[in-house]
Amino acid sequence: MLNDSDEEFIEEEEEQSPAAVKKLREKLNQAVKEKQEYLDGWQRTRADFVNFKKEEAAMLGEKEARIKAEFVENILPALDSFEMAQKHNPSDELKMVEKQLMDSLKKMGVEKFGDKGDAYDHYKHEAIAQQGNGDTIVEVQRSGYKVGDKVIRPAQVII
Repeated sequence: MLNDSDEEFIEEEEEQSPAAVKKLREKLNQAVKEKQEYLDGWQRTRADFVNFKKEEAAMLGEKEARIKAEFVENILPALDSFEMAQKHNPSDELKMVEKQLMDSLKKMGVEKFGDKGDAYDHYKHEAIAQQGNGDTIVEVQRSGYKVGDKVIRPAQVII
């Protein structure tokens, strides 16, 4: 880096001398090298920052999905109770509360799956019994839940 002590005034008559030209070229080459070093460092820092922002966004997305999954896991017993109560003693009031709860979960990206008539998928369903040779769900014993593509709990079904 050039500083005040490196700079010196060259008289006009000395500007033409080979020694002065050589000295100026050396200073110019040094300044060009320093500029390139600073530019390279700045570009590396900028690329590192862009990568950092991408990693942070990915980690934030993963953290959000984990929090949603943990939340759903904690309320699964209540959801199962609603489902069992509705099967054994159907009522409009219970159905309305269950629908409100499911609508709230849907807004968070949580989906309930495992409906009668769906095709059996061993990644999303757990077959607890089989009636016949088909791959169609005949009965749902316990619904499954997922956030995005991540299955929180597979549905227990009879195929």
